[in-house]
Amino acid sequence: MKDLLKYAIWAGLYAILIVPFIVANTMFFPYIVGKAFTFRILVEVLLGLWLVLCILSKEFRPKWSWLYGAAGLFVFVMLIADINAVAPFKAFWSNYERMEGWVTLIHLLAYLLVLGSMLRTEKMWRWFFRASVAMSLLMGAMAISDMLTTGTDRPAGPLGNPIYISHYFLFNFFFAIILIYRDVLFKSETWIDLKNIFKNWLLYAYLVPAIVSTYLVYKTSRGVLLGLIGGLFMTMIAIAIMEKRRLALRKVAIGGIVAIVILVGGFVAIRNTNFVKNNNTLSRLAEISWSNINGQARQLVWPMAIKGFEEKPLLGWGQDGFNYVFNKYYDPKMYAQEQWFDRAHNTTLDYLVAGGILGLLSYLGLFLSSLYLLWFRKNNLDISEKGLITGLLAGYYFQSIFVFDNLVSYLFFFVTLSYIHSRSVEDIEVALPVSTNKSKNIQGAVSNPVNSIPGFWSEFLGNEEYQTYIFIPAILILTAAGIYWVNVPAIQANNTLIAAMQSQGGAEQNLALFKGALSYKSLGDAEIREQLAAFVPRVLSATGVEQKTKLDFANFALDELNKQIERTPNDARYQYFAGSYLSNIGNPLKAIPYLEKAVELSPNKQTMIFELVRAELSSGDRAKALENAKKAYEMETDFTDAKYMYITMLLLNHQEGTADNLLAGATTTDDKINRAYLILASESYLAGSKAKAVDYVNKAIKINPAFKDDGDKIIKQIWDGTIKFN
Repeated sequence: MKDLLKYAIWAGLYAILIVPFIVANTMFFPYIVGKAFTFRILVEVLLGLWLVLCILSKEFRPKWSWLYGAAGLFVFVMLIADINAVAPFKAFWSNYERMEGWVTLIHLLAYLLVLGSMLRTEKMWRWFFRASVAMSLLMGAMAISDMLTTGTDRPAGPLGNPIYISHYFLFNFFFAIILIYRDVLFKSETWIDLKNIFKNWLLYAYLVPAIVSTYLVYKTSRGVLLGLIGGLFMTMIAIAIMEKRRLALRKVAIGGIVAIVILVGGFVAIRNTNFVKNNNTLSRLAEISWSNINGQARQLVWPMAIKGFEEKPLLGWGQDGFNYVFNKYYDPKMYAQEQWFDRAHNTTLDYLVAGGILGLLSYLGLFLSSLYLLWFRKNNLDISEKGLITGLLAGYYFQSIFVFDNLVSYLFFFVTLSYIHSRSVEDIEVALPVSTNKSKNIQGAVSNPVNSIPGFWSEFLGNEEYQTYIFIPAILILTAAGIYWVNVPAIQANNTLIAAMQSQGGAEQNLALFKGALSYKSLGDAEIREQLAAFVPRVLSATGVEQKTKLDFANFALDELNKQIERTPNDARYQYFAGSYLSNIGNPLKAIPYLEKAVELSPNKQTMIFELVRAELSSGDRAKALENAKKAYEMETDFTDAKYMYITMLLLNHQEGTADNLLAGATTTDDKINRAYLILASESYLAGSKAKAVDYVNKAIKINPAFKDDGDKIIKQIWDGTIKFN
């Protein structure tokens, strides 16, 4: 049974390498959800099998290391932060779009425990890295095929996002280099056999995926490319300073440092040439500067994150709580950017917001404990391999300054942590062909004292009756229950949501499916409610649907939005969605309180104020609409939409002089201003003043020459008395 468990667990650990390739096309957020559920289920199964194996065999019980301690502390701190989060449910479970939350962290911790305990030798790890690097070739082929078939410069492959796929190749690049070092270069204590290196087919077997990984990092992400270059630079520095025996490697490292300096310096020198400007990838690299970080989005978002940290410095807002910070401290200058940031696009700041200073320090503890084990504790890694792993950690952390993590990057980060742990707690064996005496002196020098559970507990666990009738059945039952509880309701809700959004046997069937999706009470409830609210206008405008069904749909959607607001009362997003929903179905008076609350929670976001202005206008309160439109405009006068909204409200409040001054004779195709003039024309016509109505139409033509033909027809109808204003 022990052997069966061992091989099953090893097979499962290798199977996790398939996770990045999974795309669940039948599910909502197919690039995220399928990977996450597959990873969770595999880890849950592996954890259960491993616990059984640990009971049956002391050999596979976990050994203590400072890295394990740091990982446990990190997950514990984030648990406390999530319990005290602004939205604890979301902090724990996350949502379909991200599939993170504390539930992912605890799965990663379990993965770390199992992987670090089951792959116990350098040979095992080499085979694991070989499998990963081999899989990276397949991923590379898929990414390159994506480029050739779609013409994109930034392939995403089965990860669905260029940044995510660049993370994948960053790790596999370093895995390939580690394999080159271990399998090709690592042949002597003091020298390198250059003659035989190039005859070794393994060199090319690893070099090809390393080159493919480099190329695809180059094509997909500037930040990750800088991380890769910076990681290599750190590796070279470590080897150049610390390597004392292999002088050839030391010379190669020094040469690498010089080459990287020349490469970077040379690129800076030619960054403004036509050669660089005419190359999409190189031009993106040349644009890197503080004033052009992602179109200035990050330099606006990062200060918001700092403000959020200052408000909750100790334990933060909880995971997936950044949207609260983003809404509360929204910078009006972000009007041209994405309006619903849920990450700071900087992992350090993300943890500072999610877990406060304690969360960030515990996260950084993963890196510090790794470096401590690498450089200050005896282990089976030599200087050059320590340098390579340090470079990988440095590159990974550096790129995280510009992006946020995802499941795949977490997965390979924890693979790296597991490798460091495993090589640090195993009995020290001489990896180099040094003298026998030296080998004997080192052998067993750091045999870990926590090889097994001592005393009473070891005897207790070793009791066969307890094993057979208590421990193993309990583990199997808990594993099965955990798999169901963590995954099944959310999977069923996701599949039902997809069905609900598609054409079915009628609106009644769609309504039943939406109700069914929400009946699972899963992590997807918020997403389901959003999609439900977006679906209702289609039903209301559809022909052949009974009025009762339309009313049932509309009422059900509003009830569910209110339930979401009850769960997250201070989330401006759902207040805004509820208000927009009511406006869209023709009930602006009921929409206004929701939209006012949304603006209260996110006072500087113009898009929320715009929706409030529209609702106030529809309800007949033009003065209030003008007041709010002015507020939105004055927040950021360069925002054209805000300016035109303000001008529109000025016109409708008969403040044409101020409106004309803002227009300053400019022309525009903005529909809002046209509509305002036509509303004024309609009111004048109905008041019996055809001349004034014609004057307003002429003003609409003047600011929008493209409207001339339609405007002339309206003028003719006004004079003829045949016009019918809507």
